[in-house]
Amino acid sequence: MNKILYTGIVIMSLGAVGTLLAVILEIQTGAPVYMLMMKVTAGLFGIGGPLFGWGIAKRRKKKK
Repeated sequence: MNKILYTGIVIMSLGAVGTLLAVILEIQTGAPVYMLMMKVTAGLFGIGGPLFGWGIAKRRKKKK
């Protein structure tokens, strides 16, 4: 149960860091590398968000 919650938090955090790095790369180099990074980090948010919600839901069910 907590593993799902923590995994969701970690994945969303990685997504946030990746987004910041992509913006920095775009500003510094203007190279298209940021396009790939933006797609990958958006995917991490897409996976991490539902895991985070699922972990919270399971935690609440167990407390009842």
